[in-house]
Amino acid sequence: MHNIRWGDLQYVLAVANEGSLSAAARSLGVNHSTVLRRLDAFEYRHKLQVFHKLSTGYKLTVEGQKLLESALAVQNTVKELEHKIFGQEMKLEGTLRLTTTDALSRLILGKHLAIFHQRYPKIQLELSLTSRQLDISHLDADVAIRPAVELPEDLIGTKLCKLAFGVYGAPDYIDSLQGKHPLESASWLVMHQGNASSQISELISKEKIVMKADSFEPLLIAAENKLGLAYLPCFMGEGTGKLQKVNIEINHQSTDLWMMTHKDLENAARVKALFNFIQEAMRSDFNRLAGFTN
Repeated sequence: MHNIRWGDLQYVLAVANEGSLSAAARSLGVNHSTVLRRLDAFEYRHKLQVFHKLSTGYKLTVEGQKLLESALAVQNTVKELEHKIFGQEMKLEGTLRLTTTDALSRLILGKHLAIFHQRYPKIQLELSLTSRQLDISHLDADVAIRPAVELPEDLIGTKLCKLAFGVYGAPDYIDSLQGKHPLESASWLVMHQGNASSQISELISKEKIVMKADSFEPLLIAAENKLGLAYLPCFMGEGTGKLQKVNIEINHQSTDLWMMTHKDLENAARVKALFNFIQEAMRSDFNRLAGFTN
């Protein structure tokens, strides 16, 4: 009987999740041939066919499906152990994974993270910029700084400030709507999903939406190029210098900006250092984020 190595199972899981060798290789950060070699070696060593090799991709065999279920259980156990080990780590060095949005990173956090690095040069930051809510409970990230209506289950955190929203457009485009009600006549740029976009989408007809995006950044660029009106965080709309706020009454005008982590990680030295630093460093940004433009 051959002992199963966790490293081998990671390749099996990647192919099962991605459906192809090339996609699995990208997710693992290795080349195509490495995935194929590790997968072939696993099947040969254990005398087990894990996948059907189809023209459309890799599909699990019945035996492979059973193996996958067991591998997922092992993966969850390993990640739970990693959480607990990291949560007890007291050194101010090593990797710290932070997720936030591209706009917050560019306009707010970039300058603060540079100072954080100067203060803690042995902490290596891994930054993931996405509007998607990463699964902190499965170690996709250690700390998240992002808008949220409430704190997700199993996470702890601190509410940094209010994040204000408004409708913005290029001045020339707004002038072209003169004498017309923007909700009825304008073209609109909105997010694919999220509480903010759902509020504005309820007020306008679907045919008026000319662009959807998974981030506010492309909406801002489109608004600057007179494609339509965009519902944006005020710190973005006011900061561009090319957009003008439109006076429209909307129920959803703000949400909360949170900094959060998993309960198991709250006492980790790197996490505590970032929490304490960001809370203090961002105080000067609170009015701007809340839409107060002195």
